[in-house]
Parts: sequence; C-alpha cells; structure tokens
Amino acid sequence: MARPRPTATRRTLPLEAAWPWEDDAGVDAEDPRIDASFNKGSVVLGSEDGQSFWLLLTTGPRRGEVWMIADVGAVPVPGDQAWGFKEWVQHWHAGGGWWD
Repeated sequence: MARPRPTATRRTLPLEAAWPWEDDAGVDAEDPRIDASFNKGSVVLGSEDGQSFWLLLTTGPRRGEVWMIADVGAVPVPGDQAWGFKEWVQHWHAGGGWWD
C-alpha cells in the first residue's frame, strides 16, 4: 500500500472528485495515479488508523480542502462539499465523528 511521504506541495493532486479505486475495475495496484494521490499536492495532517490519512490539498482546483486517503481510495471530507482546514480542526476539536 502506498503511504504518504514528504510531498512536493507544488505538484497537483491528480484528483478533482472522490475516487474509490478499489471499485474501479480498470485500475490495478500499480496505477501511478494512486501513488500520486498519496504524494502530490498535499500536506499530511494525520493518520486515522495507520492506514487512512488526512490530507490538506495545497494545489489545484480543490486547494484548501481536507481529504481522506486510504488503500481503497480518496474522498473529500465529509463529502463533495469538503471542509477547509479551519472547519476540519473545529470538528476535530469538538470531538465529533468524522462522518457526522
């Protein structure tokens, strides 16, 4: 499984919408878009369970949004109208569930 590593934050995340690649029959584990989704155009905010990571997008049309990425895909949080960093921090600080 790909894991986030220090990224080139000027490069753009290759996604503009949620992509559950585990459900995409045309994708295999070596698809370069998967590695790029973990490692381009974002800053890692933290890990949810060691396999899921919170990313703040730093480039591209979805810049400023928080996404969740895991071995199964990448999604804006909590849905297509993703939180910005401030909303994500406020929700985390309030102790709310991530998908409320």
